[in-house]
Amino acid sequence: MTKLNRERRAFPFVHDEPIPMRDGTILRADVYRPDTSGQFPVLLVRTPYGEPFVRQAPVTPLLEAGIAVVVQHVRGTGDSDGDFLPFAREADDGVDTIEWCAGQTWCDGQVGMLGGSYSGMVQFAVAPEAPALRVLVPVIAPADYHWGLAYRQGALQQGQLHGWYVLKSWQQLARAAQTGADAGPEAAQLRAALSDPAAVHGGRPLRDLPMAEEMRPGWLGALEHEERDEYWEALSYRRRRDRIRIPALHVGGWFDLFNDGTLDNFTTLTASSGAEQRLIVGPWSHTNRTGTIGELSFGPSASDAAAGLERAETDFLARHLAGRTDTPAGPSVTLFVMGENVWRHEQEWPLARTAWTPWYLHATGGLSPVAPDAGTAPSTFVHDPADPVRTVGGATLINGGADGGPGYEAGPRDQRVLDHRDDILRFTSAPLTEDVEVTGPVKVVLYAATTAQDTDFTARLVDCLPDGRAMGVTDGIVRARFREGPDKAVPIRPGRPYRYVIDLMPTSQVFKAGHRIRVDIAGSNFPCYDVNPGNGASAGTATTADFVVAQQTVFHDASRTSHIVLPVVPRSPKSPRD
Repeated sequence: MTKLNRERRAFPFVHDEPIPMRDGTILRADVYRPDTSGQFPVLLVRTPYGEPFVRQAPVTPLLEAGIAVVVQHVRGTGDSDGDFLPFAREADDGVDTIEWCAGQTWCDGQVGMLGGSYSGMVQFAVAPEAPALRVLVPVIAPADYHWGLAYRQGALQQGQLHGWYVLKSWQQLARAAQTGADAGPEAAQLRAALSDPAAVHGGRPLRDLPMAEEMRPGWLGALEHEERDEYWEALSYRRRRDRIRIPALHVGGWFDLFNDGTLDNFTTLTASSGAEQRLIVGPWSHTNRTGTIGELSFGPSASDAAAGLERAETDFLARHLAGRTDTPAGPSVTLFVMGENVWRHEQEWPLARTAWTPWYLHATGGLSPVAPDAGTAPSTFVHDPADPVRTVGGATLINGGADGGPGYEAGPRDQRVLDHRDDILRFTSAPLTEDVEVTGPVKVVLYAATTAQDTDFTARLVDCLPDGRAMGVTDGIVRARFREGPDKAVPIRPGRPYRYVIDLMPTSQVFKAGHRIRVDIAGSNFPCYDVNPGNGASAGTATTADFVVAQQTVFHDASRTSHIVLPVVPRSPKSPRD
């Protein structure tokens, strides 16, 4: 959730206001009103994270702009009644809450919403169904509960998903204790289980990973539905976004695990809503907007505070809720260009002037815009699920490297910590003679085979600096049996080459003259993603007994030209320089 004011003036305030839902369940909210008489629009924030997060909600600048603020605990969290089942009731409960807000005597009938992560998702869940809703400010929100939240191209996002269930486990146990329940034994059991790093990141089967029993049904539901089936369609707002007809300000980060979802939400609503859509993307992760992330600092202008994000959000809400004509519309797209470390205004996403440029993987370990010759021998490596390639930075949301592995936290990190491994293929360009800007979606087209019944292929784009550092820029993964899409698993035949498209996270990165561009190909990125056992067993049920060592082959001959497609933005004489 966006960090806002340090102090709050004395405004009319009600703590734990009861708000009835259609089934009689009472949800509770903190309600703030401007200190003048009359009717006001309402800014609604809905959160599952309890009292500490409620106290971080935006209040003072909105009240000063003439907007009331309602911050609500979602069902079964904080002081709200009911049982918490992630995502299941957010559409109905959101509609009921918006109608309650619009019907108050001090409300003028208009409601907006703001919030990040889960508090962003609940906005999309309710937006197609709530007539009183006038504006959205979703921050770091995915486009779909299946793709991007639980899975990515078939691979389970184990690190962030299990980490979230552990976070909610502690919060729900604390909530139970506050109501008088004896949560001590379960809390002690969970604490003991989490003290073993192997159980946290390497435990098998995944369905048995430690968490509070209250949270386990949601976890099992995700594991039991690897395909994007009716389970996910019933929960998700993905197919209903084209019914949203209101303005939205979308906020994302290049190292946020929901970055591609944020951009998809922006492009989808731009195409269908008929209302103003704005986009701001910084060099940020899911929880870090300081401008210093991973192992790099992007300079004094890179933080959300320096970029004026709080003011941009407040002005957007004030203009669309309170009719403030003194707040400018602003540019459609504002991006932070890494490498040059500057903010830049654009008119669309992806950029219309993009040159989609293939750079080819060569048998010699080279990477260039020149396609390989006929008859070039393939490259091979051995993938052992029992010894996976460890996560080193990227668009992650994992709680530290407690098991002694590389730094799991998000951001650009030096990949040289993996140099000792021979199960990573590295394809590196010659030193660049001029700057190359890569801004947009990135994908790797890989022609590959495996001796296993199923496998994963990962790809990472790397910026190799003259001082030797190899900084990760963006990465992705594809599970072989989901190569044709998330809706249905299609088995592969061992030894047969297939064409795989690996979607990397969108980025905006200038590779400076003298740097090298590198692409790394491997068979795992753990614990960001679960380890594919290799025999086709499901993520939830596979054990170490299922692990199959596989020979992986990557082709790069004239007919099977494995390559990365870079969204190259032509350099302009007006482009900012160091």
